Amino acid sequence: MNLQGFVHTMIVSGLFILSCVLFPIACAQSAGCIEGDCVDGYGTYIFPDGSKYVGQFKDGIQNGPGKSFYSDGRTFEGMYENGKKNGFGKFKNPGGPSYEGAFKDDKLHGKGTYTYADGTIYKGDYLDDKWDGYGEVFFPDGRRYVGQVKNGELAGKGKFTWTDGRVYEGDYVADKMHGKGVFTFPTGEKYEGDLRDNHFEGKGTYIYSDGTVYEGDFKAGLPDGIGSMAYPDGRMDQGRYSKGKLISGEAQ
Repeated sequence: MNLQGFVHTMIVSGLFILSCVLFPIACAQSAGCIEGDCVDGYGTYIFPDGSKYVGQFKDGIQNGPGKSFYSDGRTFEGMYENGKKNGFGKFKNPGGPSYEGAFKDDKLHGKGTYTYADGTIYKGDYLDDKWDGYGEVFFPDGRRYVGQVKNGELAGKGKFTWTDGRVYEGDYVADKMHGKGVFTFPTGEKYEGDLRDNHFEGKGTYIYSDGTVYEGDFKAGLPDGIGSMAYPDGRMDQGRYSKGKLISGEAQ
């Protein structure tokens, strides 16, 4: 055993002894290494808090494949390195979230699948416990997002699909449609242009189900500002719009 392993073993043993002095009833069950080789081999170790580790040890520390059973019912099965989760593993929480994928120094890091307690599922890249990179989000009600994520949020280029047939494809910032994108409706209507905080806002083009086309300024999802409305019969309105209505200009 090297110095690091010896110190680790002594610290754990010291914590257990202290807990027994303060809470003697809690020590009625055996603790410490109860089976096998918990220094350099395969063994079973029970910690003072009641959690248990079964797996490989090296220098008195978890190293290699193993399984942890926590006192609150959670479990982890996977790879350890220097006492921390590193590599592929599976984390389960009865009645709560679960994760299967890559770990680095006890954090979700790399590719993985996380199932939340409400049924939401995320499949994709992680960085330091947060969505980061590219991923897919499946919501319990059938909605779906596919695209870039950053710092735990929808961010970058992505595609969002609703169960009623609506589809948005474009830019996201902090979980919101923000930037440039295309929004299509099951009715055949379509918007293409700028968006801000989940609203059509800025410059854009809206095609209505009857073939009418508005091109110009938008605000809060409606024509607002300078724009033109072209009708299927050849008529055209040009001028200033406010909340979807032409307030000044001319019809042609």
